[in-house]
Amino acid sequence: MSAPAPKGYQREAVANALEIFRYAESQLRQAGDDASRAAATAFNGCLLLEAPTGSGKTLMAGMIAETFAAPDRDANARIVWFWFTPFAGLVEQAKGAIKSTFVGLRVRDLQSDRQTRGTRSGDVFVATWASVAAASKETRRVRSGGEFVLALDDLIAELRADGFRIGAVVDEAHHSFTKAAEAVRFYRETLRPEFTLMITATPDDRDVEKFKKATAIGHLHRITVSRKEAVDAGLIKDGIKSIAYLAADDQKELVDFAATALADGWSMHGAIKQGLQAAGIGLVPLMLVQVGNSNAAVEEARTRLAALGVPESKIAWYTADDPNDDLLAVAIDEQKEVLIFKVAVALGFDAPRAFTLVSMRGAKDTDFGIQVVGRILRVHGRLQGSALERKLPELLRNGYVFLADAANQSGLVQAGEKINAIQSELSHVCPFTMVVKIAGRNEIQVTHNGQAQLLSVPYAPPAWPAPETNLADGGLGTAVSPAWQPSGILTHLVLAPPPSAPSASGVSTVAPLLSGNRRYPLRDGVQRVYRAERLPLSTAALLTCIAANIAVDDKVFNAGFRQSVKVTRQTVDLFDGVEETESIQARLSDAEIARRAQNVLFDAEYLDPRDLHDALLNRLKTEFGHRGIDVNDAGLERALNRIMAAYPHLIRLAARTCAAKFKEVFDTAPLPEFVELPAGVKKSRLNVYGVMPQDLNGPERAFADLLDADTSGSVGYWFRNEPRKPCRRR
Repeated sequence: MSAPAPKGYQREAVANALEIFRYAESQLRQAGDDASRAAATAFNGCLLLEAPTGSGKTLMAGMIAETFAAPDRDANARIVWFWFTPFAGLVEQAKGAIKSTFVGLRVRDLQSDRQTRGTRSGDVFVATWASVAAASKETRRVRSGGEFVLALDDLIAELRADGFRIGAVVDEAHHSFTKAAEAVRFYRETLRPEFTLMITATPDDRDVEKFKKATAIGHLHRITVSRKEAVDAGLIKDGIKSIAYLAADDQKELVDFAATALADGWSMHGAIKQGLQAAGIGLVPLMLVQVGNSNAAVEEARTRLAALGVPESKIAWYTADDPNDDLLAVAIDEQKEVLIFKVAVALGFDAPRAFTLVSMRGAKDTDFGIQVVGRILRVHGRLQGSALERKLPELLRNGYVFLADAANQSGLVQAGEKINAIQSELSHVCPFTMVVKIAGRNEIQVTHNGQAQLLSVPYAPPAWPAPETNLADGGLGTAVSPAWQPSGILTHLVLAPPPSAPSASGVSTVAPLLSGNRRYPLRDGVQRVYRAERLPLSTAALLTCIAANIAVDDKVFNAGFRQSVKVTRQTVDLFDGVEETESIQARLSDAEIARRAQNVLFDAEYLDPRDLHDALLNRLKTEFGHRGIDVNDAGLERALNRIMAAYPHLIRLAARTCAAKFKEVFDTAPLPEFVELPAGVKKSRLNVYGVMPQDLNGPERAFADLLDADTSGSVGYWFRNEPRKPCRRR
């Protein structure tokens, strides 16, 4: 199978890249030494191709690699390519695309086919940086020789000795390249490609600049393709619409935004399915559901989809931990209409059937937003050209992203702006290198102001510094957490001197002093016994009081009948910025409301949640009776859950009022006669032990310093009122 006929912009980009590479090749052939060859490569041997997802980056990269390796032109190189994908899951996808599309390229297996015999120009090894440069078992196997295979380092050296150039195709993998010192070392010291072609849909100038410095590139050629060119060619959709849901602050706790986004997305999926049928296009669309990283995220999404009536047989899911379905297979299997996937695989899988994506997690990062947009940007082959030739309705010319969290819409909007900012631009041969003849030998010099030097000036690429130690983690790769955690608050008192208080047995129980510590005695004149409050052991009267004091007015009572809540549906076109809003009813989720109601019950730590639930249920049943409304047990339960979810503060207020009525006051145990702390601990002017507690947090320490600085006489002394200690109860 040969490559499809390229579009006009694709032909221009390929021709531009070949012009630059062929110029570098001509200089390489004239170079008389390694420094000259390094100069030719550094200034005309590296290209960055930027184009939106779906615009044919892989096609253009393959055409460049294939044409440049073809033996029918003297200006071409005799070259072997190493094609790097972002992560291992895309290696097979890249191999498949190369094999099926480019007859002039031959894919070879890096694990088993490391031999120079039979090598021909256009051979391609597909890998990841980690598989050739990381400290792993797989890498050690590749970098070691065997009875029938060469070590990778030896293979590269022998290929170069046999007259082959080495080329590198870097597919989005430059983003993490500089974070791995071994990858940088492998590129600079072992691979040393004469030609590097980087391709990306998510350009990040910071990553590009890091890659440029790490690989000693003198001049990086950038060939860019605008979104408009790909749209005009019918390869990507006209626009992407982002849909978010906005609710009033007092209503946010009631809305199940995830269920709303899923229901809205599934409804849009059905409309698109009908639209395709009406247009006579035999294609079943795909809805993507992107979930968070929790272990239960996929199962929760499946349960919600089932509640919407989505048949189990139409749902596929994929996570790195549980790859239940093959991504590439799902992309073409039209029996599957929903694909649930986790964040980690949001990068790099093609799903041209996808028109809708429901995001259950954040996309605030712009580059991640670009990846999200890219999943639904492609136009399926059965529709390509249709937007112009068959006048498809607008519904089918757009993609749709439904967001469970409106705050994440900003990342998508910024992604649209960043994609729009890329304008089509070709590059030019860099004029900074010149072939000069010195003492009868060719040398490539890097010129200054267009002037060559009369004397030999060998090119020396800049050195790559060793990675700096991360001081934040102590250089050990693990985070260092504070040894202390705040455990109390500060209290200051002005009280009378304390009476003496012997131990219950009359015998001293003082533990031996630890080495390096000293004892700091309680200062004279400090009261040792204080009063504290506690609730009674029996909570029956307290529960009765709480149930009676819950303020159930008509507004609160009516919350128990609410089935839905009004929200604003905000739709933003990510590319032209047009914004539309409308009001819709978002249905409340009984399961979500029940979960939130349970949280309210368990928030009252002193009370048994079951006893509190029964007391509240009886009160609500009385309210129904007073209003002459019949309700069964299930309806009563739902109503109570909705009221607690809508007004969680009602129980808290009633409990506070009743606790004040039923509290008991008692004497605490005496303060200790001394505290034991390391010698040299910071002193305190007014602390009861004359020292500053070591585990104070920032606000506590600031408050303690403020107390010690008081010279008005308002503060007699202070001590820390720590919880769960018999002498300092709160």
